[in-house]
Amino acid sequence: MMAATTRFGGTLIAALSLAGGAAHADTGTVAQTLDRDGQPLVSVDGARAEDTFAALGALTVKGRLMRDSEMGHEGYRPELAGDPMQAVGERWLDLLDYAQGAFLDQGRLRAHVGGEDEAGPAAYAEAGYLYHMHHSAGRFEDLGLYDDLTHKPGPMISQLENHLVNTRHEDGRIDGADASDAEAFAYGMDALHASAYAWVRQDKPGGADDMGQLDLDALAGWLGHSRDDLVAVARAVADRADEAWDADAGVYVLDEGAEWSVDQLGAMLRGHKGLYEMLALYGDDDDQERAETLADRAAAITTAVLDGHGPLRDWGLPARLEFVDGRAMAASDEVDVGGQWRFVHQVTGGFSILRERDGTSGLMGERHPELEQKVGRALDRMFLGALEYQLDGDYVPARLDHGDGSVSDPTVTTRAAAAFVQAVGNGYRAGDAFDRPGAWDDDAELAERSEALYDAMLRHGELVSSRLVRVD
Repeated sequence: MMAATTRFGGTLIAALSLAGGAAHADTGTVAQTLDRDGQPLVSVDGARAEDTFAALGALTVKGRLMRDSEMGHEGYRPELAGDPMQAVGERWLDLLDYAQGAFLDQGRLRAHVGGEDEAGPAAYAEAGYLYHMHHSAGRFEDLGLYDDLTHKPGPMISQLENHLVNTRHEDGRIDGADASDAEAFAYGMDALHASAYAWVRQDKPGGADDMGQLDLDALAGWLGHSRDDLVAVARAVADRADEAWDADAGVYVLDEGAEWSVDQLGAMLRGHKGLYEMLALYGDDDDQERAETLADRAAAITTAVLDGHGPLRDWGLPARLEFVDGRAMAASDEVDVGGQWRFVHQVTGGFSILRERDGTSGLMGERHPELEQKVGRALDRMFLGALEYQLDGDYVPARLDHGDGSVSDPTVTTRAAAAFVQAVGNGYRAGDAFDRPGAWDDDAELAERSEALYDAMLRHGELVSSRLVRVD
């Protein structure tokens, strides 16, 4: 696989082409980028697990939002709630079949199609989001896809979570694949949150009609570990987190010091949710204190990253941040567009720190009731900034200059396009600047902003499903 993009426009595409490191996409593959002519390119090593599971996540969010209360609303595009929504669900199932055959190997994920190297923790974190479509099958019931969307993801989710908990977990970290300590800590924690969601949903009132139909022993057999097993894992990760926490910096300090990529931070925050829910709901008195500490740290890190006087600019967040005295500061002169939108998705999507429902601990709302409003203000700024600075072309670019918002690398990548879809779909209503079509009638400016964001999301979703993904 080629090195990451640099600040010079089109560097990734040029490197792939000059080195003979890419091929134009054919059927049965997922591309990494578009070339200068808008054609999909695949690394010479083969399609990557990270791109494939990112695309699945994008189709999950796009499909979920095509219902008649959101993008399929009569005030926007009512036709989307019918055959087009069904087509996205079917596309998702086709891509799931492809992913299972191409990457799943006795529970482990291959990094590339046809390769033997195991994928790194970031790929497992992307794959963990499969549960959100599994959980969303009810939205597709009238379209005839409920059974397939409910049952077909189960085997892969089961094998991945079994592998993570029983094979890859050791001493509070997800090990392997030459990952740095920081990567293993952040992405490994994120990957585990899918298991936590399964156990919490099994027990909560809202899960009575789905996961709640499984008793504890049945779910343990499905996931390969019991609820008590996962509590023990959460304790081990929390202990490792305690060892790494630097109170002066206000962040965890591992092999990369107090500096983290924005993507790692988002993964870490969503991982915290899984840990503190398991400890608060199913642990002992000491675990309750651990859970509160983890929730407090998640709130502090989120606030530092999104603070209006911190590193956030109208056009986005810096690719890397350094923490000093509890404040996050830019440690990069670029915006990693995909990383930024993954951060938003990780903070708002699925079983995230902002989603507190009946049957969960409620720790964030009780201890940090101001956090949701802070996040909402920041996301309004980011989505408005995307419309102004990131969408001069049809699609978001790979990188911007953090100093002035100019495009430094216009490459269109699968992971950035997919992350944008997930961020918009999960986070657009966190603030006040955007809303569903049902709220547009009395506010022309709200309608104009929201429609523009919907349009951009649909455009990126179509890019992923029709051009970057070839599974026919």
